[in-house]
Amino acid sequence: MFDIAALSLDSILTFGTKMVVFLIGLAALIFVHELGHFLIARRCGVVVEKFSLGFGPKIAGFHSKGTDFVLAAIPLGGYVKMKGEDPGEEMQDTQGSFSAAPVQHRLAIAFGGPLFNILFALAIYMVVYMVGVPTLGTTIGSVFDNSPAQAAGLKPGDRILEVDGREIRFWDQLLDIVHKAPGQPMEFVIGKDISTVETVTITPKIGEATDLFGEKEKVGLIGITPLLRNVSYVEADSAADQAGLQAGDDILSIDSTEMRGWRDLKTAAIDKPGQELIFHILRNGYEHDLKLTPAPKTITDSKGNKVQIGLLGLQLRGDMVLEQYSLPGAVQRAFQETWRLTYLIAVSIKKLIFGSIPADTIGGPILIFQIYGQQAEQGFNQLIRLTALLSINLGLLNLLPIPILDGGHIFFFLIEILKGKPVSERNRERASQVGLFMLLSLMIFAIYNDITRVMN
Repeated sequence: MFDIAALSLDSILTFGTKMVVFLIGLAALIFVHELGHFLIARRCGVVVEKFSLGFGPKIAGFHSKGTDFVLAAIPLGGYVKMKGEDPGEEMQDTQGSFSAAPVQHRLAIAFGGPLFNILFALAIYMVVYMVGVPTLGTTIGSVFDNSPAQAAGLKPGDRILEVDGREIRFWDQLLDIVHKAPGQPMEFVIGKDISTVETVTITPKIGEATDLFGEKEKVGLIGITPLLRNVSYVEADSAADQAGLQAGDDILSIDSTEMRGWRDLKTAAIDKPGQELIFHILRNGYEHDLKLTPAPKTITDSKGNKVQIGLLGLQLRGDMVLEQYSLPGAVQRAFQETWRLTYLIAVSIKKLIFGSIPADTIGGPILIFQIYGQQAEQGFNQLIRLTALLSINLGLLNLLPIPILDGGHIFFFLIEILKGKPVSERNRERASQVGLFMLLSLMIFAIYNDITRVMN
């Protein structure tokens, strides 16, 4: 039987904080989306009768310029009700109605919500890059044996400063340049220590790398990994938490293995489930030893075999540098990041539809709540960037040509433009019923996946 006394005040406060953060983030995404419909409808001369944030019973609201602004009880959505929007709605005066508006105006109104979600993400990234984003630097953690980097004399602790005359500050920059140049000799400027700089020529060899979707691609490789040993996050009640590890600790070694990155962590700890290990850490300038036992878990590897690993419950970061720009640079960088994420999400949706990505990766409100909670623990910067990512995701999902979604309306309006007359009300009603069934089925499936994850 569930014992409420087992809940500590800290756990209740933590859950409450995560719930508030989740609801605020969700409300912001919905508000921006509906604001896009609202503003473009007003611009096109269409009367907006109601702007609701949420569904169900009204909690609060006010009336302004012919529109009822409502905060409703169920926060999982929102809507804009326009005059003449419902096909069967009877009107004595069609002036300012949605149905009487030119099809180009109706198309713009439908597109307004997704557009504002994308613009919202763009605005977030502009602010983020003006304030500055902690980004992984170019300090080398490990050098592979018999690699081009080892042949050139690179060692753990070296920093890559330039490649072919281009200043390199971030690890992602380095990866992008090297991956695109297999077999091409490149001039690297290497910082050995504070005062020593060397210039070496390295030719990336042709190798395979796995992209975000688990697919293999041919890239250039020089055989190095970044320095990663600073703990950035500790999951509550995990093995790391029980051992006393804290965010900000540097893991210097595990038993006799020096820690320089994920490869060392895997060998020394993840591959040793249930074994008591000694973590030698640096905290606030002092070295400590902690005993940690990785929690055993059985998983299925890439070959379909059942293997047991050790769960630690921590995240690592490396030698971080601040990626910060003035306004023009922040605008350019924001466009780059927004486009990159838009492309990745669009490809992900395509792969989900065609089955390249397993359907059990789909998540619902519970997963979003969990992710928001984790990001909230890591700071406002991470939280606001997650909001930008979800805003892009919401915008693109709404553009899918599914009836009752914005994309479905856009599809009908495009047909109307091509045919010169609107799709019949009967066909639209049938399509809307199919679309509603699809969305409800998807929602149920996503919540089922969420519950399965929690139970596992």
